[in-house]
Amino acid sequence: MTPSKIIILHDTFLYKWGWERLILMMWKTLNADIASGFFSSWSFDLRKEGFTGKMISVSSEVFTKWFRHIKLKYNFMFYTSFLKEYDVILFSWDSISAARNCKKESKKIYYCHTPPRYIYDLHNLYLKKVPTLMRPAFKISCYIFKLLYEKDLKKMDLILTNSLNTQSRIKRYLWYESKVLYPPVDTSKFRHISHWDYFLSFARLADAKRVDKIVEAFTHMPDQKLIVIYWKNDPQREKVFALATGCTNIQCITLEDNDDLYSYVWNARATIYIPIDEDFGMSPVESMSAGKPVIWVNDGGLKETIIHEKTGFLIQKDFEIQDIMDAVAYITPQRAVEMKESCEVQAQKFGLWAFEEKLREFVQ
Repeated sequence: MTPSKIIILHDTFLYKWGWERLILMMWKTLNADIASGFFSSWSFDLRKEGFTGKMISVSSEVFTKWFRHIKLKYNFMFYTSFLKEYDVILFSWDSISAARNCKKESKKIYYCHTPPRYIYDLHNLYLKKVPTLMRPAFKISCYIFKLLYEKDLKKMDLILTNSLNTQSRIKRYLWYESKVLYPPVDTSKFRHISHWDYFLSFARLADAKRVDKIVEAFTHMPDQKLIVIYWKNDPQREKVFALATGCTNIQCITLEDNDDLYSYVWNARATIYIPIDEDFGMSPVESMSAGKPVIWVNDGGLKETIIHEKTGFLIQKDFEIQDIMDAVAYITPQRAVEMKESCEVQAQKFGLWAFEEKLREFVQ
């Protein structure tokens, strides 16, 4: 029997974020080719990651957000005829616009990180950010994109998603059933080295990640150390830098390579991750894999991965700055060490081997 030709189609390799790491894990499992809107120099160098398959760009680099979204949708619709060469196509993010270009008998699998939030659950929040005169155009665009998205969704043979949280969102807004395939963590790369006396945040600096709230809390705790890892072009850089100015206990560090991140995780006392309604959240699992407890927020997919007072400390959705401070005080060096084994055991549930087994099963 001739082996199936498989390709993974992802919207962009723009940064070194969890989504791009997920696509790399998929490739390693399936030995697939990868197509993307474009492969940015700020993202992973796939060849350095060991990728040996075919890399296909369907667009040139575009960094203006809304123009990028429209251009990529157009290019996925009209410049992906190469998909007819493949027997199995895995779609990621907004790439499902290319579904119309697959051969009829191919297997089409959509890994839904979340239904487009600007169309569905966060539509009103996005609308508020749009200048008043542009709001009618925004509403019309969302209506058109919604029709296109739901039309393309009907072409899928299987919908996978990253958490029970997102599965519920898909059911609520789209009425489709989906299967949960938790994003994998390469636990071999995250290990416990020591417990140095600092807390670590390595979420990207964006509004929804609320790293500014973490930094604000540490401005009131000069005796507690915080290291903030950020990437160039993170949108909330200047705000976070301004908050940290003059605080010798807060250090902001940018990394040239994702591999440099590991040593900071290996040696932290604990990590802090408090995003708004996170779909899944790979960072806390990576932290636990290194035996590090997580200060986390009772929201979204985090409720599926972290255990209060066993692998971390929980703060509520409507937290105050004082709640972060209380959580930091709770995670003493001794408690962090006591949680180490529980963290490592919990992280193994989201290890690469479990992901690979389920992914192969879904593809076959």
